[in-house]
Amino acid sequence: MEVKDNNMCFVCGKNNPDGLHLVINRDEKSLSAWAETAVPDKFCGWTGIAHGGILTTLLDEVMAFATFTHDQRGVTGEISARFEKPVMCGKTIRIEGHVVSTSGRVSQTEGVILVDGAVHVRGSAKMVALKTE
Repeated sequence: MEVKDNNMCFVCGKNNPDGLHLVINRDEKSLSAWAETAVPDKFCGWTGIAHGGILTTLLDEVMAFATFTHDQRGVTGEISARFEKPVMCGKTIRIEGHVVSTSGRVSQTEGVILVDGAVHVRGSAKMVALKTE
């Protein structure tokens, strides 16, 4: 399967007018990635509380960035999130992800969302590298 980047990704796409425009940092040596942002009020679930789907989306993107190098493409095969504390909209958060292991085309990843250094959300995912022709 061939995929093309049109910069419309909801999380990091520069061309998506409705997107989050997240700038994600990556360390290829440690297979980790991180970003900081604040969830806008328009993505609240309950008043003032960031929607769990948005938080899971942020984790997904950062864990994917930890997995795939700039010239690789891949998809999320499975994702799980555990919400330990609410994340308030407008509050600065740090999203971190790293690769735990890789077997063939599948990488197991873990990630967290931190608020003031405390874990509020934990996640894990299986990232699948697309086959190259």
